[in-house]
Amino acid sequence: MSLSRVPLIVWILIPTAIVIGLGVWFFTKSSANQPKDETKVEAVSKPVEGTIDYPIVSREHISEGAGGSGYNSNPPSSGPHWPSSAKNGIYDVAEPDERYIHDLEHGYIWVTYKPDAGNETINKLKEIVKADDWKTVMTPRDKNDAKIALVAWGRVLNMDSLDEVKIKDFIKTYRNRGPEKTPD
Repeated sequence: MSLSRVPLIVWILIPTAIVIGLGVWFFTKSSANQPKDETKVEAVSKPVEGTIDYPIVSREHISEGAGGSGYNSNPPSSGPHWPSSAKNGIYDVAEPDERYIHDLEHGYIWVTYKPDAGNETINKLKEIVKADDWKTVMTPRDKNDAKIALVAWGRVLNMDSLDEVKIKDFIKTYRNRGPEKTPD
């Protein structure tokens, strides 16, 4: 069959299909390589009332023992932090914030309380964390603005009185939403 006998429609369809295919391939490759906007937190379908979303400061690792700066929330919900994190659990003595910010980056929830929050409040917080301890860490923190602060990557919920339902909702809604997903 000679080239002159190939129908005109074939001469149009084949090059058009090739151009469209290359266009789709190029578009998907270029959009997959676009950097993510690190200044925003992942949207959730139903935010927990009272939770404040903060722009992400940074994910910079600083030397163990060094102090970070430039935080935009209290407690810090992102920013310079140490390269090693705390393990799940309840701590009666807290380490510097830079340790727990690394946990937040991995999707942990940081439950903090002022040491003068009262034994009843502290014990109830411990009970809540023990019952659902995957990716949760609890510490005292005297620099809190409120008696209780719940922290996730880019989010803070300050509470002056314990609201068990809201605490559980915060943990379930915002846990494992940090930029570095880890199984632990």
